Amino acid sequence: MYALADCNNFFVSCERVFNPSLNGKPVVVLSGNDGCVIARSNEAKALGIPMGCPAFQVKNYTNPANVIMLSGRHIVYRDLSNRIMRIIGEVALNLEVYSVDEAFFALPFDDNEQNHKLLTSLVKKIQQYVGVPVSIGFAPTRTLAKIASHVAKKDKNNVERVKGLTDADEINLVLNRIKIDDVWGIGRKLNAKLLSCGIDTAGKFIMLPKSYLQRIGNINLVRTQQELKGVDCISINPVDIAHKSIMNSRTFGHVINKKQEIADAIISFAQSCAAQLRQEGSAALTITVYIRGDHFRQDLPFYSNSCSVRMPSHTASAMELAKHALIALNNIYRDNFYYRKAGVMVTDIISNDQLQLDIFNGENDVRQAKLMSAIDNINNRYGKKQIVLAPTLSRGEWAPLQNHFATLSKTLHFYTGMYPRYICDYKPIVQRDEDEEKKHQ
Repeated sequence: MYALADCNNFFVSCERVFNPSLNGKPVVVLSGNDGCVIARSNEAKALGIPMGCPAFQVKNYTNPANVIMLSGRHIVYRDLSNRIMRIIGEVALNLEVYSVDEAFFALPFDDNEQNHKLLTSLVKKIQQYVGVPVSIGFAPTRTLAKIASHVAKKDKNNVERVKGLTDADEINLVLNRIKIDDVWGIGRKLNAKLLSCGIDTAGKFIMLPKSYLQRIGNINLVRTQQELKGVDCISINPVDIAHKSIMNSRTFGHVINKKQEIADAIISFAQSCAAQLRQEGSAALTITVYIRGDHFRQDLPFYSNSCSVRMPSHTASAMELAKHALIALNNIYRDNFYYRKAGVMVTDIISNDQLQLDIFNGENDVRQAKLMSAIDNINNRYGKKQIVLAPTLSRGEWAPLQNHFATLSKTLHFYTGMYPRYICDYKPIVQRDEDEEKKHQ
């Protein structure tokens, strides 16, 4: 028996954890550079604001003064997600984190009533410990569990926010009500094909012959149908698979024509790529840098280019990647142009088990590896950016445009590890006491 835990309106719910005054109000969270809506509260959905709506078009759906728009704080969302996954992992078997707000897991009991009680207490525990509402559905397959979770979330009368789909008659009843585009695994193109044939519900979909599904889709579509019939045939690998390439990029908050500003951004992106390489226990041989102007600025000349540099040996050193990234930038940068986006990508990635030291530079490679390991240990213990390359200390003009931050919380903000990370202007208790004494004096 599988279950799917799905956080309700996750980004908005995270903001409400730190600012309870947002409860009951229409709230939307915006993407990078405050571009478009990526999360909506139920109140915002009721106003008709669609997902992906450009921020400047929100006023077309309602009075802008009634809608609270917030810039995304993804570090906060990731931390709360990790806390939720740890709580689920305490009772779940084979936890499979599907996304930042969803996770599949196997249930420990064969009895459906026991599983329902366990999941009900789990929902309450997450609400109490983290403050984020979660809906959980359970069923014989992952696809049915996702539908059950969807039903639990939409049913306002289900105060427990837990739904089980275990009875065959009930499953058929629910599938006949579920729209085909709400089925996990049915994408936009497949949805259009199925709708053109009159297949608008999951109940009609499971009646289609296998040969037809293979003709319009592939084996995954057949597996989706089997899952809806209660046959477990889709798995999710709970182990992170090492990437063949890693990219870090950003659209700047403003167009930039200063080479040093772009160089600082490139160094930051290279540093992030290096950190992910080390996290995966791998190293890269080739680094690619690209820069791009703004397509929408008709008053500015447009320029876009990229350059790849092959390094002397595979490395995950932030300093080595940054050095060669700057070499690539120097090859493509042109004066008198304005740039709006840049990025760094590393390729030719191998695991550390396959590394071969450079015969002429092996000692330096060992020193770099030890240095990076020490930096990672410090950053993991005391905070993500305690030790960074100097140009990345200030993001300057290349930082994303975020003008809708909520009032920052001054409470402790924990990672899921054992070490706290402090945000905003939090002060240790001793220092706060000293400041209070000075005020009274």
